[in-house]
Amino acid sequence: MVSNKPRDAFKVFLDATELSSQQQVGTLYRQTARTDLPASFAYAKSWIDGRNAFMLDPRLELWTDEQYPPAKSAAFGVFMDSAPDRWGRVLMERREAVAADREDRPMRNLQEIDFLLGVHDLTRVGALRFQDVDGHFLDNSADAAPPVTDLATLAYISLRIEEADIEKLPEYEQWLAMLIAPGTSLGGARPKANFTSLGNDLWIAKFPAKDDRYDIGAWEYIAHRLARKAGIWVPQSELKYVGTRYGTFCVERFDRREGSRRMYTSAMTLLERQDGESGAGYLDIAEYLADNGAQGHIDEDLAQLFRRVVFNVLMGNRDDHLRNHGFIREPSGWRLSPAFDMNPNPSKREHALTLDGMSALPDLETAFDTAEFYRLDDTDARRIVAEVQDAVDTWREEAAALNLSRPEIQRMESVFQA
Repeated sequence: MVSNKPRDAFKVFLDATELSSQQQVGTLYRQTARTDLPASFAYAKSWIDGRNAFMLDPRLELWTDEQYPPAKSAAFGVFMDSAPDRWGRVLMERREAVAADREDRPMRNLQEIDFLLGVHDLTRVGALRFQDVDGHFLDNSADAAPPVTDLATLAYISLRIEEADIEKLPEYEQWLAMLIAPGTSLGGARPKANFTSLGNDLWIAKFPAKDDRYDIGAWEYIAHRLARKAGIWVPQSELKYVGTRYGTFCVERFDRREGSRRMYTSAMTLLERQDGESGAGYLDIAEYLADNGAQGHIDEDLAQLFRRVVFNVLMGNRDDHLRNHGFIREPSGWRLSPAFDMNPNPSKREHALTLDGMSALPDLETAFDTAEFYRLDDTDARRIVAEVQDAVDTWREEAAALNLSRPEIQRMESVFQA
């Protein structure tokens, strides 16, 4: 996708049947002569004039003039929400290194926008799609989501791919090709891949990493089971052992429904925050829901958010930053997305988000004292706390059911509060 023009234009489509038929919402412009400049965006007039129009990003006003993201941003947050994180970027950089070696040229320094546009279209997070000048959705290579029967192979390759001098092995290019399409569309630092279930639904597999010291996949599965017991909305999940010492946590994609895409945006984007900023809290998410939530669902979503705050405090999920909270767009506004990326964190003492606007310490009383901001009276708040406590209190039974070792369980005893 290298061009001699000063910039390239990519049509941006919204493809979410619950909102509208597939339609162009605007154009994304990537600078090619000045790679230090961010990507700009202009809405399509047809989108602005349509009855289903809404602001894709709180920083993108509904007008047709070209708009630029804030300083130090590669593109508007709504677009970067579908860009890969560390794992996907490692794979893309390795692919570029292989191509440079094969073509006998220097390796290109990939920019943020290259990572965004290099994600496979089939598995791209959310419902925004990017089309090049030839009418192809990016990226459109084959084998984006291999079948569940390939998980053992993918798990093995993901463990090997970051070894020193791995590129010298004859199998390296084949292994990299197998991981690229299914693995680049997802955020997070740990190895993962999309796959299709036996029912042809899109799922995510989170593989063990080579330097893991305990069964992270098993504990995320336990967190999901506890969350479901606690009344928290979570997708279907499974734990698979596919030839590795530790488990592979598998979870259904909630941004897909019956073969259709759903418009997903992170709390980071909707709250107009940036990575590395401090001071954000759960009450900021609550305020956004109260002001922008889908009609008829605001009270339900606020109660659900309070339930998640209590759950995260009790089960030790401290990596609860704004990228680990999100929203799904419905015709009348934003809904809280199903919960995801919940893990007990033995190495973290504080939450990433404040509970009351000031303190990030995992204190149940602090969380309870904020109930009014979630439109809850004392009776409802106490009921929710009791329900979550009862669920989290079964964590040892859940661990024992997976035959986790005594050291595994002892490691988490200081994390769980219930």
